[in-house]
Amino acid sequence: MPNQKYSLEQAYQYCRKIALGHYENFPVGSILIPKNIRHHFYALYAFMRTADDFADLPDRPKQERIELLADWRRQLDEIYSEKEPKNPIFLALRNTISQCELQTAPLYRLLEAFEFDAQGEVFFETFDDLRWYTSRSADPVGELVLALFGYRNAQHIKLSNEICSALQLLNFVQDIREDIANKRYYYPKEDCRIFGIDVGKDTINSDKLSIVSLFELERVEALLDRGAPLAESVSGRLRYELRTIVHAARKMTAKIRNLDGNSYLTRPKLSKWEHLFVLLKSLVR
Repeated sequence: MPNQKYSLEQAYQYCRKIALGHYENFPVGSILIPKNIRHHFYALYAFMRTADDFADLPDRPKQERIELLADWRRQLDEIYSEKEPKNPIFLALRNTISQCELQTAPLYRLLEAFEFDAQGEVFFETFDDLRWYTSRSADPVGELVLALFGYRNAQHIKLSNEICSALQLLNFVQDIREDIANKRYYYPKEDCRIFGIDVGKDTINSDKLSIVSLFELERVEALLDRGAPLAESVSGRLRYELRTIVHAARKMTAKIRNLDGNSYLTRPKLSKWEHLFVLLKSLVR
């Protein structure tokens, strides 16, 4: 990170560069996010993305990853201190938390997930165990974004959690090859055993894995179905943004089904035209 003193404007520009520098199936900084809060969105994303990168450094020893995240946690702890943050991400984040009256609890839950990942091999025995993880790795994101738009009630957060966990599970299906290569097994062991896979021991059988992937897609679709009413319970651009996210997720699940669930051999992603289709569809109920 450059050794310089940042103005608040420069700090937000730094966060924007991080946010727009990563490919996502569900685009960061969508045109549907109002311009007056987009910089706050970038600050949150930069915080999350950087911590996620620390946890996901395969060429670094575990202890180094853990230490990087411990320092990230320390900087979050100090965000309310009188000392001005030197890190531009935390400079922008502190202002975003203050201006938008955000709670820091979701940020700490996110850190718990990153710290869990940094430990190395990842296994989950049951789907409930996996939901424990997504309640930290995914759900806080939706809660923070809702708060940027002024929505903080429990029912909105509950619906948002369903969508966010669905997106996280869908990402696991997309990235199954990379995750397995890094000894991260996000499919619950109990699911894999049903279809004859011994997690972490078997040579990869892509046919069996495809069947499990289709099984997990059913869970994704169920979560999306339960969370989708959130879009119609909010107003303004957030409604269209949420529609876009749900439509994109459904488009991706269809794409994986067209591959018969075999995202291990071919990682699916949405094309620019498919993104445009999703965006246009979100403008119509």
